[in-house]
Amino acid sequence: MNLLKNYKKLILVSVILIIGFFGYNYVFKKADTTEDIKISFKGSSKDLLLKLSKNVDELNSKAVLIEGKISSINDEGIIIDETVFCQFTDLQSTQKLKESQTVKIKGIIIGYDDLLNELKLNQCILKD
Repeated sequence: MNLLKNYKKLILVSVILIIGFFGYNYVFKKADTTEDIKISFKGSSKDLLLKLSKNVDELNSKAVLIEGKISSINDEGIIIDETVFCQFTDLQSTQKLKESQTVKIKGIIIGYDDLLNELKLNQCILKD
């Protein structure tokens, strides 16, 4: 009888440890980086804006790969074709860029700013 009680305790502790292990790994899993996320749109910035004009929510929070000319560069990021603001994960990336340079950028759409008439991309990275 005492041996059976010990096995039940051992099984209960084992189940709790297994659930704890998988629960911990689920809660603290590594977040996806922009590099890892699948691209939902690929094309020019103008094509992206045209597509979003039909349905803004279609690509919200999705990764896109766009190509366009740099209109301006500031401390927070760059503006492409005067309509797409790209905020980079690594601000060192913007130091080697120049205005009027054509670039390919992968980023995540975070929304459209009606006040500035700009599409906002976050966690951007330069692509070759």
